[in-house]
Amino acid sequence: MNMRGIDISKHNGAVNWAQVKADGVQFAILRAGYGKEASQKDTQFEANYTGCKAQGIPCGAYWYSYATTPAEARQEAAVCLSFLQGKTFAFPIYFDIEEQKVLAQGKTACTAIAKAFLETVEKAGYFVGIYSSKSYLESCFTEELRTRYAVWVAHYGVEKTTYHGQYGIWQKSSTGKVSGIRGNVDMNECYTDYPAAIRKKGLNGFKAVQTAATAKPAQAKSWKKGQAVHIGSNVPLFANETTTAPASRLTAGTYYIYDGVPCKLGRYRITTTAANCGKKPAGKYVTGYVSVDNFREV
Repeated sequence: MNMRGIDISKHNGAVNWAQVKADGVQFAILRAGYGKEASQKDTQFEANYTGCKAQGIPCGAYWYSYATTPAEARQEAAVCLSFLQGKTFAFPIYFDIEEQKVLAQGKTACTAIAKAFLETVEKAGYFVGIYSSKSYLESCFTEELRTRYAVWVAHYGVEKTTYHGQYGIWQKSSTGKVSGIRGNVDMNECYTDYPAAIRKKGLNGFKAVQTAATAKPAQAKSWKKGQAVHIGSNVPLFANETTTAPASRLTAGTYYIYDGVPCKLGRYRITTTAANCGKKPAGKYVTGYVSVDNFREV
């Protein structure tokens, strides 16, 4: 899995999320706020959350910390939780710790501060993680903490991060360009299917996925043979219903549901023209497999 994403705050100004979606952004991490006061909510958080939801862009959130003690970190967590209430996030809630006066306290203190925030938010039903630079993560936090929680690592100017440890998201640049956003924006790559894990466990505001024994009849939309759908740019196209590595990425446009038969991992087979739908052999007329999350009715 390799998803292209951004992280965003009020410093990026007002965002045109329709343009962001069309430019191939597949997820976003939104700053919810900073510090320990209720007045420190990011002024663009609500607009960014609404924009992501309107465009079907899965999102997570992060909290920029100034906490110098575990007690202050728990205060920050409480304020953060108040801003998350009533919302759903398909990506983790991250603790952003990079203030020099905090990091200067050393590994034991930094780990305790991060753990206090992460435990508090996790106990409230959220999938949580930690964000910082490669060097700070490796030098200021224990391996136990970095293994226990999701890691979002910042490491610029390299073809691939050399961070020592497991991580789910790599922030690779602070000078990216994306349609709909004025100026530079942080660019990220995600290698973990957080949305599936979070939804399955019923975290981050979602209800837990029911088992086969207790599930009610599916209410999900069914896509019919020959139905036209719009798919955005850079959407992964898979060669079959189970592979995790995309064969290629699509250009934005109208495609057609090949046969209307749901496949594994929430995928359907698509084709490029209505005339191709249902034709045999499938290998000649099927363009590939696409996740249903990327379909928009025409």
